[in-house]
Amino acid sequence: MSSDDKIKGMMYASIGRYSEAITIFNEVLDTSPDDVGVLMCRAGALSRMGSFAKALESIEKALELDPLRADAWFLKGLLFYQRGNLIKALGYLEQALDIDPRHAEAWCISGNCYYYIGDFQKAMDCYEATIDIEREYPKAWYNKGVVLSDIRLYNEALQCYDEALRINPGVAVVWTNKGYCMAMLNKYEEALDCLDRALDINPEDVTALNNKAATLRRLGRDEEAAEYDEKVRELMIARGPHTVM
Repeated sequence: MSSDDKIKGMMYASIGRYSEAITIFNEVLDTSPDDVGVLMCRAGALSRMGSFAKALESIEKALELDPLRADAWFLKGLLFYQRGNLIKALGYLEQALDIDPRHAEAWCISGNCYYYIGDFQKAMDCYEATIDIEREYPKAWYNKGVVLSDIRLYNEALQCYDEALRINPGVAVVWTNKGYCMAMLNKYEEALDCLDRALDINPEDVTALNNKAATLRRLGRDEEAAEYDEKVRELMIARGPHTVM
């Protein structure tokens, strides 16, 4: 198999055609079983398809061949993070960071692990480390804003959301959270502007719809608020009773 086959597999994976990508990666590995890069690519595609065990097997093979491969430890940590095993995930992410202390994604996912464990200070430290390495990292700015909002530092959270939106203004959830902070600061008109931006991007953003209804009520605009309540009700009926938001 040629390098063109690897590139073709990577192209299929990049556009979501994971099954075809895996077929190509398997064919490459039939002739080059020790190709660590292809093992990693296959692991990534398998994880996208939800094949946890097979993805893990591919990563562990890569680590046998190259135990100092930071992105392999990162991907192993990411797999366990996605499965909700946060303590194991943190251990593997730490291995990645020991090898490559400037692995921005490993810092960011470590922050997420600490956030869900409830250690907000360590989560904040990880997001700040991410930003120190890669300032134009909107997810890290957003996540830092979430932590600050959770501890009611709304002005500081707004600064983070503004940085995330400067880098990528097209993410509805950032506008939604910015609107929430504005409302918590009693800046209701600014909150509505942010929530409208969120709904322009995603008209079915239930959190934005709920927040808009609540903000309108605070302004005494109960009839308008009721309209948004009805939109939420219709969306929830359409999604069915077992939808997890």
